[in-house]
Amino acid sequence: MKRRTRRAILAAVAIIAASSPFWGPPLLRVAPGFETRRVEVSGTRLLAPHEVLAASGVKMGGSVWTDPAAWEAALRRHPVVAEAEVTRRLPSTLRIRVTEKRPAALVQVGTLRPVTAEGEVLSVDPARVPLDLPLVRAPVKPDARGRIPAGPVRALLAEAGRLGELDPALMARVSEVRPDPSGALRLVLSAPAAEVLVPAGADDARLVRLRAALADLERRVPPDSSQRRIRVDARWEDQIVVRLPAQKPEVR
Repeated sequence: MKRRTRRAILAAVAIIAASSPFWGPPLLRVAPGFETRRVEVSGTRLLAPHEVLAASGVKMGGSVWTDPAAWEAALRRHPVVAEAEVTRRLPSTLRIRVTEKRPAALVQVGTLRPVTAEGEVLSVDPARVPLDLPLVRAPVKPDARGRIPAGPVRALLAEAGRLGELDPALMARVSEVRPDPSGALRLVLSAPAAEVLVPAGADDARLVRLRAALADLERRVPPDSSQRRIRVDARWEDQIVVRLPAQKPEVR
């Protein structure tokens, strides 16, 4: 009961003081009872919560009324963080919400690293953080800014990222992305065991037809990791061409 009463008093003081833009916030920053005792971190997948806390500069025991702008700016400087927001829950909790940069694929850049659709190499170890991402088998050297330079690999990453946004369920099944001499993407699927040719810039209507063809293949072709891969060609405007092992092409 005493604890609830104390909290109510602190909340009332905070509301009164915060309503004054001149003397309220400076007074609250030195007022007792508003020391940071708990920090809640959300939005992380690539980073551990303690890494976010360390990057923010938030100190346990400091006032929750400290202007969060410096903490947010520090978080945005982290190479894996795209956006950050720090809010308070009175009397003694800070909430850090981060939006991480989204990797599109794993690329061999000396070691295997996740890379965004914009070609930015993220300082995340795939051995420490499980990542369900397609592999781009093309050793490449990042530039001085830690980005993949313009070229075929960068184009693959951009398209893999676009497809990941448009159809995440499809890209979750892709184990590898390869370039094709035709200019299309060659997506290597593990289930069903297939290689899919998709034109650059494929829209949702084409992907809907592709999903239907793959679903039909899963129903008709027994799973067998030893069999030759099925070839699925989605480059055509109004049809999906499926080539089963040792069979003639089938038009859908």
